[in-house]
Amino acid sequence: MTPPITHRAAHATLWSALEITTRYGVLTLVTIVLARLLTPADFGLVAMILVFVSVGTVLADAGFGVALVQRQATDGDDEVTVLCFSVGVTLALSLALWLSASWVASFYHQPELQDLTRVLVWVLPLGALGTVPDALLTKRLDFKARAKAQLTASLVSGGVAVAMALRGMGVWSLVAQALCAAGLRSVMLWQFSRWRPKGHFSRVAFRRLFAFGGFMLLSGLLNTVSIRIQTLVIGRLFDAGTLGYYTLAQGASGVPASLMDAVLSRVGLPVFSELAHDKARLREALQRALNLGMFLFVPCMVGMAIVARPLIELVYGSRWIPAAPMLALLSLGCVLWPIHTLNLAALNAQGRSDRFFQLEIFKNIAVVAATLIAAHWGAVAVAGAMLIAGVCSAYINTRFTHSMLGYGLAAQLAEQWPTWLMTLLAALPAWAILHWTQPSALHTTASILCAIVIYVSLAAISHCKAWRELTTMIHHLARSQSKTGHQAT
Repeated sequence: MTPPITHRAAHATLWSALEITTRYGVLTLVTIVLARLLTPADFGLVAMILVFVSVGTVLADAGFGVALVQRQATDGDDEVTVLCFSVGVTLALSLALWLSASWVASFYHQPELQDLTRVLVWVLPLGALGTVPDALLTKRLDFKARAKAQLTASLVSGGVAVAMALRGMGVWSLVAQALCAAGLRSVMLWQFSRWRPKGHFSRVAFRRLFAFGGFMLLSGLLNTVSIRIQTLVIGRLFDAGTLGYYTLAQGASGVPASLMDAVLSRVGLPVFSELAHDKARLREALQRALNLGMFLFVPCMVGMAIVARPLIELVYGSRWIPAAPMLALLSLGCVLWPIHTLNLAALNAQGRSDRFFQLEIFKNIAVVAATLIAAHWGAVAVAGAMLIAGVCSAYINTRFTHSMLGYGLAAQLAEQWPTWLMTLLAALPAWAILHWTQPSALHTTASILCAIVIYVSLAAISHCKAWRELTTMIHHLARSQSKTGHQAT
């Protein structure tokens, strides 16, 4: 008998969280080591190239990965069609970028980018090879296999990067890390999914998948441009070092945001898709996911903003201190991320990629405009503009759920009042410790622990809805693991 959707969602959430935690945990540790071995300019140079590589990644996927997950039934022709398209497009894009390498170097006024670009672009076809097995594992909610693949790829690529940095190979260590991670992850996904091509390329399958994935492609392009426009503008107007500071701040704030986004969207889309026909149950599932997501995420991002400067100095070193104000602003801009992710997952579950695309147009116009206006005042101003754009984007992303489910941004924010209040009460003592004491690792750790103890204590005492959801999910997981253990013996 198929387990209830809530139990399967809980298992999927656990393993998805482990996979993403593994990816970003190892990535963060490697970045910390590399930040002390390399210069901000090294990170900035790679970020300049990734602007174009990221666009290529979206073009190669074309929304087909999400389409495979969203469709309840797919066949071998669907899967082979996606594989052929992804690999073919990435090979063409890699060749085009290879030929354009001199233009990229000229655009940024960085001659060394020519050779770097011609090597790094091959990360595209390496990653495209894993598109289909990745989507199939997601559809099965088999995030345990994905976690194993990601752990292997992250550890090996991280080790290669650190070894090369220690040998004085500079920015090339970052290039090698990206190539190793993409290639090895694809190999492991094929191994764990046990998928093998058993169909052929079909124009019918292409049109069927593109009917949904086409809008996802356009939405993904808009979203990528809105994110990478910050890198493009800062890299063009300022030097590689300034972009390196912004990249590190963006990456640090993006770790918890990416963790939350990946877990909620991966689990949310399959689960919401099963409930798409029942609006009452869909709204209930969205409410429960939002309560839990905001409960875990809001204090994390507010806390990161408070400890930004001592955290940067302690973890990355004093030469990275200029990144601290950028980290604080970008962290606050990510506070509403669960609202973004879950509302869009509910929209995709309805198969309304056209509406998704419409939302992306309005949202990304706001982000691009804010970036271009703020850039004249420097990288810190761009980070501040992202905070304002984040609030505007949350309103735009909830328009569909407001009209379809009667559950808009105001209602979603109002339901989180216990989280807002507990976060405020936990943050004030943490800020006071940092404000009234000398900067040190001990005081920074004390402020973080103080905030955690206060927040968890308030949640347990108040027994708020999100706390009940969390403890119930942990109970289900523990009971399920216990049954599995007994069956194995």
